[in-house]
Amino acid sequence: MMRRVGLIVALVFPVMALAAPVELHYFGAATCPDCSVMKTYLADLATEFPELRIVEHEVGYSGDNFRLMSALAEAYGLEKYATPVVAVGDLATTGIGLAVELRLYEEVARCAAEGCPSPLSRLPEAPRWRLSPIELVLILAVGTSVVLLLSWVFSR
Repeated sequence: MMRRVGLIVALVFPVMALAAPVELHYFGAATCPDCSVMKTYLADLATEFPELRIVEHEVGYSGDNFRLMSALAEAYGLEKYATPVVAVGDLATTGIGLAVELRLYEEVARCAAEGCPSPLSRLPEAPRWRLSPIELVLILAVGTSVVLLLSWVFSR
C-alpha cells in the first residue's frame, strides 16, 4: 500500500512542477488590427498551456492602462513600442509575426517549466507619469475650444 502511495506521489509531483502558473500581460487597442491577430494567437497559446493566465489591458481608451504599458515597456528596455505589446517572463515584445510568436511560445514554455515572476514585478516603485494619447487629444480639444471661445468673445 505504501509503495502505491509513494509511486503516485512520485508521478504527481513532477507533473505539478512542470505546470507552474504563467502570467502574461497583453496590451492592445480596439482600433488596432494587429491586436486582433495577437489576441487570436494568445488564445491558441492558452489552449496549449492551461497554466497560462492572460491579463488584458485596453490602452486606447484608458490612460492608466497606457501608463502601465509604457512603464513595463521601459522596464523591459523596449525603446520603441506600439500595440500590441506582450510581456511574459524575461520577454517583452511588440508587433506581430512568426518571429514574435515563436519567441512568445518559447518564453511561455520556459516559464511553465521553470516558473517566472509576474511582469509587474519589474515595475519601478514610482513610475514616470505621462499623458496617454486620448488624454492629450482631450486636452488639445478643450484648449482649442477655449481659445476659439475667447477670441470670439473679445472680437465683438
